[in-house]
Amino acid sequence: MKFIIEYTGKAENRKLVYNATERSFDTKPLVQEVNFDVVVNGLNLSVVDEDRKIIQVWGFCGVNKKMESKYEVPQCGKGLLKVVDDLESGLAYKISKQDLPVCIDSQNGWICVGNPEKEDTAVEFMNNCIAVINDDNELVSLWLKPELSTKL
Repeated sequence: MKFIIEYTGKAENRKLVYNATERSFDTKPLVQEVNFDVVVNGLNLSVVDEDRKIIQVWGFCGVNKKMESKYEVPQCGKGLLKVVDDLESGLAYKISKQDLPVCIDSQNGWICVGNPEKEDTAVEFMNNCIAVINDDNELVSLWLKPELSTKL
């Protein structure tokens, strides 16, 4: 699956929340009507409109202290993360057959789904949500800094 980044100076103004009891992420406010979802592990990245931009993150992804690691959050600008592929509306599409690794830095609150060491092109597409894509326009990692509704 291919992605592109458009730097606009603005990210989606939504709040990402993590509920440790449910092991789930939610976006507030959540948009109910979307075209399709791109799935990373158990996380849905919802796509809307003809521009195919990702506007929210929600779904299940358990994190715990055993996943603790220290990595630098990638430098990035704010903008849009868009899906290039022509995908049918009403469905969900997994980007990888296997789950990507997950690591957390509980001191700064960031969670990385994917490869935290890759330093490719990054964009903050929603408040505290950063996507990193490589030269082949593939998603390398997803960095999330949610508000916690319960403790880890």
